[in-house]
Amino acid sequence: MGQRTFSVFGDSISTFEGITNPANRIYYQGDLRASTGVLAPGDTWWSKVIEHFGGRLLANASFSGSLAEGAGFPAGRSPERIAQIAGPACAGEAGASPDDILVFIGINDFGWAGARAQAAARSEAMPRCPEALAVPEGEAGPADDGALGRFADAYSEMLARMRAAYPAARVWCLTLLPGRERGASQPRFAYRLRGIDLDDYNDVIRLAAAANGCKVADIRAAGYDYEAADGTHPTARGMEQLAALAVAAMDAADQARPGDVGTAPASFDAAGVRDTGGTLAPEAFAALPEGLFSPVLRSGRPCDEATCFGCAHARGTGNSWSCVCELP
Repeated sequence: MGQRTFSVFGDSISTFEGITNPANRIYYQGDLRASTGVLAPGDTWWSKVIEHFGGRLLANASFSGSLAEGAGFPAGRSPERIAQIAGPACAGEAGASPDDILVFIGINDFGWAGARAQAAARSEAMPRCPEALAVPEGEAGPADDGALGRFADAYSEMLARMRAAYPAARVWCLTLLPGRERGASQPRFAYRLRGIDLDDYNDVIRLAAAANGCKVADIRAAGYDYEAADGTHPTARGMEQLAALAVAAMDAADQARPGDVGTAPASFDAAGVRDTGGTLAPEAFAALPEGLFSPVLRSGRPCDEATCFGCAHARGTGNSWSCVCELP
């Protein structure tokens, strides 16, 4: 048996200069590598995961700023993105299929509340197609009633296309995590940025994975934030944290018996705050390195307001469509 091969499919968090498909927009390049401390491919979360499993990278099909939703490239559901998962073609033959596909996408779907909002903001990663270009420029606002349903359709279609194109591959769907600005001593993540909870998106990911015969690497179930330079893009330490969570979640999913891992219903604490709705018990993450996960990094919602948009405690991040929470 040959060495286990992996392809990576995601957004800016999973890009790296000189490794990611050169047709794609890349975050971790130039000065941004230096400012985050992510200096070499081996510093990325996905490289650490692949190394843990004794594998090698086949292709990195990530695209900075991309959503699962969208009418064309670079949307994750687009056939062009799915084709990038294959390894380089040789002598006119089709590219090699990976043994495993690491899928970590959806945080931009949450952040924009859909492709239409992304197009209205004229994001650099919006699809360059007539449907997107026809959307008039607009201001930031709450999500519309169909946003989560469109994400569910797009994510499921994306997985279905992966399964059809690479039927022998194990497809690992990572759930979404709150980032924590480097140096912040308490959670600052805007959980209901536009009125839809981050973990509603995670429920969609879990259900779509099950419906399409994919595995869930439920890193959200651990209940930790990761360190990020700006609240989203991991530092070198944040990459280590993501890798450790992914390895623990993948190991736990592989060891589970059929029927053991399902989507747990959301529950609420005495204050009415929603839990992570995770598929894994806390014991799955008992062996996480203590040096990477101190108690201060435990995730927590400052409040359970209907939306963070327009809230007096929301602090801008330089992007009018985004914010972090400054509730004391």
